[in-house]
Amino acid sequence: MATHATNAGPGPARPAGEEHPERQAWIDNLKVLLITAIIAIHGLLSYAGTIEVWTYTEFREVTLHPAVEGALLVLVAPFGFFMIALLFLVAGLLTPGSMDRKGVGRFTIDRLLRLGVPFLVFVLLLEPTLTYALEHPLGDAPGTWTEEYLGVEKQLDTGPLWFVGVLLIYSLAYAAWVALRPARPGPPRAITFGTLVAVMAVVAVGSFLVRLLYPYGSEAGRSDMQFWEWPACIAAFVIGVVGMRQGWLNEVPDRLRGQCRVVALIALAAMAGLLMTAGLSDNVEAMMGGWNGFAAAFAIVEAPLTICGPIWLLAVAQQHLDRRYRWDTFFNRACYAAFIVQGFVLIGVAAALRGIEAPAEVKALVVAGVGVAGSYALAWLLLQIPGVRRVL
Repeated sequence: MATHATNAGPGPARPAGEEHPERQAWIDNLKVLLITAIIAIHGLLSYAGTIEVWTYTEFREVTLHPAVEGALLVLVAPFGFFMIALLFLVAGLLTPGSMDRKGVGRFTIDRLLRLGVPFLVFVLLLEPTLTYALEHPLGDAPGTWTEEYLGVEKQLDTGPLWFVGVLLIYSLAYAAWVALRPARPGPPRAITFGTLVAVMAVVAVGSFLVRLLYPYGSEAGRSDMQFWEWPACIAAFVIGVVGMRQGWLNEVPDRLRGQCRVVALIALAAMAGLLMTAGLSDNVEAMMGGWNGFAAAFAIVEAPLTICGPIWLLAVAQQHLDRRYRWDTFFNRACYAAFIVQGFVLIGVAAALRGIEAPAEVKALVVAGVGVAGSYALAWLLLQIPGVRRVL
């Protein structure tokens, strides 16, 4: 993610006074909307029973009604496929500009500092401490902190910062490619709809094959870097890198925008239908990965969502979010830190509500709302610390 690109997703914001002329308002506004949505969705998922993809879900004291959870799965989940891919697309768009300004050496150091340091601190210290503080009182982690999280069989829990770790890997790979590849004059070949169709085919096949080993939502070996999502993430990042050289940072071509909109809407309807069918037939787990028709259909339908969907939403953001607001300095500056600390706020609020008798639906809304506000408030406090502000 470029220096100001990290203002377009869960990445480091620029300190005041280091603006670049190409910085655009829609990038900052899109970033804030995406991160706010991610925090809110994690709050709602705290009480989900079908898919346990958030830390608190396993320890929930109440569960959303199946009808409510089914509605969320069908109506909201398809849009979730957009968000992460869109973050990687924007990161790719802004990465070449950062490389051009800094060169390979400074770019690499900057990525290691602004992505690597927060990732390591979170994974090695903050996330284990947060999880232990939740699990130990409930009897799920009876040993000491050291026994539970530094044993030889323990797994690194990256939490929501898996995105930051993966983006660091992609950024360093791009730096190596720039350093080693021969210089080629002129812009790369234009991205056409035919190009995207080919990419979607590769992503669908790649996702299906990867999920034979790492089903969607599962842990990945010694870490949880979400390998099951990598084919789409890599494709989105590369499309962004190539698209930047073709002026996509200013505007996605009109024809391609329209084509992506049509495909994305069709894929949204198809995904909603697939999720409903899998849920009613008790095949949600099969859909997550394996040698079966549901897993194949999932990969096929997901590919256009994660490729065409983000491109369409990118164009929508460029058209409708390219303006400044009075509050955008606060939210833009704090959103990366809010993304990092969201777990402490969300789990803290959920834990505080454990002793209160209330429906899961009410608790989910409270956790989501307070979680968003609290994450930004805690982030702003952290940013007042000079050392933290240097990295975040």
